[in-house]
Amino acid sequence: MIECFLTNNSKDRFAKAFAKSVNGITHKNEVEKINQYGVGQWPTFNFKVWTERPVAVVGILRGTETILWEATRRKHEFYYFDHAYLYATRDYQEGKYGLLYRCIKNQLQMNYIQKLEAKDYKRISKYRKPEINDFREGQHILVFPPTRAVCRYYGYNEARWIADKISILRKHTDREIIVRTKDTEIPLQDQLRHAHAVVSSQSTAAIEAVLSGVPSFCEEISQCLPVSKTDLSEIEKPYYPDRGLLQRWIDSLLACQFTFEEIENGTCYEAVKRLQHDYNT
Repeated sequence: MIECFLTNNSKDRFAKAFAKSVNGITHKNEVEKINQYGVGQWPTFNFKVWTERPVAVVGILRGTETILWEATRRKHEFYYFDHAYLYATRDYQEGKYGLLYRCIKNQLQMNYIQKLEAKDYKRISKYRKPEINDFREGQHILVFPPTRAVCRYYGYNEARWIADKISILRKHTDREIIVRTKDTEIPLQDQLRHAHAVVSSQSTAAIEAVLSGVPSFCEEISQCLPVSKTDLSEIEKPYYPDRGLLQRWIDSLLACQFTFEEIENGTCYEAVKRLQHDYNT
């Protein structure tokens, strides 16, 4: 059985479909309608879930982070849904590949490369493979600070995170440093065009950077970890992964995202249970 935590938001459809594909029914706990940064009270919360049933949630807003914190603390199996890494659909509008969401087991990001099987390659063959640009020389460093939601989940202070990263960078480079927040109006590609490297926590914008030929520095939790460096003291010596590794990384990211139909018919659950680590230590 999968315990489904719902926040009275339209995104819940993904967790409900996932739970139903496993249970045949949607066994659920529901929280009252709350602000996206509010803390849910989960009035029907049943603590038997921590010994009997895995949990499924969508995103880290509207109280779901309290469930994820507790599951992580207890090393309890959970399934986390969020926007797809590639060809993401926003505002619940279907794209070329339908409604897409990623599903990650026991963590928020796919920070390792999955060992795919023939049926996984067959499933992801429907996607047009994104273009991989050659790495190139650049001038400035582009910093992607974590969003408010990510800061809240991991206990970061955004201003302190930015200040700490800039302080380290200043010790090892005299390049211009540009901080790009989520509400920056300048197109990302314009800022990537002459970038030497990007620095992030676990921003999905770093995926676009790497595919655009800009090397990445990230934290251990990031989906870009397999193709990045983490030590900012090496900012002048970025990592340039070869095309073979980049393609395996892309395939791995594609393999952890699913159409709504694949979530609903059990394909998602089977793939995630088979491919993803029980716990990432």
